Amino acid sequence: MKKFGVLGLVAFLLIASASLSFGMEVKAKGYWWIEAQFKQGWDFLGKGSTSEDKTVNVEQKLRQQFHFIANENLRAVLDTQIGAANWGNGLYSIGAGRAASTATGANSAGNGNIMLRQGYIEYRFPNTLVNLKFGFQTMTLPAAFGGGSAILDDQVSAAVVSAPLTDNVSLLAGYARPYDANSSYNTTAGNLSGSGTATDVVFAALPITFKGATITPFAAYANAGADTAGSGVGAPSTAGFAGPNSSAGQGLRSYWGGVAATVTALDNFKFMGDFNYGKATYNNPSAQNGKGGRQGFLFDVAVDYTGLSMMTPELFFAYSSGENGNSTKGGTSDRMPVLGTPQNWTIGSFFFGERLELGGSINNTAGYTSNTLGYWAAGLSLKNIKLIDKLSHDFNLLYAKGTNDKSYLYESGGTVQNAKYAGFLTTKDSLWEVDFNSRYKIYDDLTLLVYTGYINANFDKDVWGNSNVSNAADIKNYKSSNAYKLGVGLNYFF
Repeated sequence: MKKFGVLGLVAFLLIASASLSFGMEVKAKGYWWIEAQFKQGWDFLGKGSTSEDKTVNVEQKLRQQFHFIANENLRAVLDTQIGAANWGNGLYSIGAGRAASTATGANSAGNGNIMLRQGYIEYRFPNTLVNLKFGFQTMTLPAAFGGGSAILDDQVSAAVVSAPLTDNVSLLAGYARPYDANSSYNTTAGNLSGSGTATDVVFAALPITFKGATITPFAAYANAGADTAGSGVGAPSTAGFAGPNSSAGQGLRSYWGGVAATVTALDNFKFMGDFNYGKATYNNPSAQNGKGGRQGFLFDVAVDYTGLSMMTPELFFAYSSGENGNSTKGGTSDRMPVLGTPQNWTIGSFFFGERLELGGSINNTAGYTSNTLGYWAAGLSLKNIKLIDKLSHDFNLLYAKGTNDKSYLYESGGTVQNAKYAGFLTTKDSLWEVDFNSRYKIYDDLTLLVYTGYINANFDKDVWGNSNVSNAADIKNYKSSNAYKLGVGLNYFF
């Protein structure tokens, strides 16, 4: 019955989008995405390893966003998603759309769940230019290059205010609660309650715009309780905060600061740059003499040449601090702390992630930056190559090398929980990546995508094979291999 109710709600929204009889305008937009992909060598362990080395998947994702518009000053937004998931699995397995049943096999309970991505109210304060957003929304800190913030770029419950201060200066500020294990509203025994279950974040940015340049300094502060992620499970248990000297039942205090800058003053050139710094201190002074924590930085620079009509060449460089090897002595982690799962920061479109493909990248499930911090990378991109009408291409070539000391892999227990082979790069590891992506406009709203990618890997077998990571035995027994991908997809944006 719940599924019939959901379908009825969607039908109502679609009908309402064509009618003003309810006293408001309802607009719908979104996309349907279906994609088939061949991938080989993504575990970088070669033929014969215990994990699957070669697969062919068909994936699908449906996203719908509805805007309930009262007037130019007031609206509400509902954003939902089904998938992404593989055909034949979960949401798209046999019987997934059927009603719940106690039977087994094809008549078992379905999995056609709808996920909430956003649900918020946005309005302009009367007779001002002050804009306010309250509710579950996409929140990202400022970034000039990479497609999004490497610190916070996720769906989160937040209250955000933005307003112009002068003709050249604006203010963006707010409060967010990314975690809360408080379930006191539930009568089940063992539920948590109290202030120690939450993580609270305050942030502010100051966009400064001049002719040919935009500079945005920003800052954020977070305070997390010792039960943020559950009973006795604090924020250091998450990938973005985990460090060598963290324990499960800890809270933390963390702050970030940085600047994003874009300069277009010089004809035919666009310069972009970011600097991000963060520090997290665990609230457990008895552990490691109070030295446990995490701190680090990331900076990137890029230049686009915009003087060509058929393409935009880009050169880029990025560097993030890595583990220095002193954590066994009670020091802090030297990677930048990260909030949640930043979704969009990436270079290239394979190893570091891909914003547009469903499953086209090595570190998609890791969240682009949470597990890969600790590297430097340089490369060349040829963006939006247009030689034939309705057909465009993107080409990327990059080299990356780790900045993490190999001794980090010899920590014990959970201290290497987010040091994933071929995702976490030590100073002994490097790779070359080349990828080529093509898009053809069948119609204005329907695009055919074909993409390819190759990673030439050079990961140190001896370092990883003798380490404390969970798959060390496989690494030791199977030679390192390269990774490939080939995909084709259809996406319908409306």
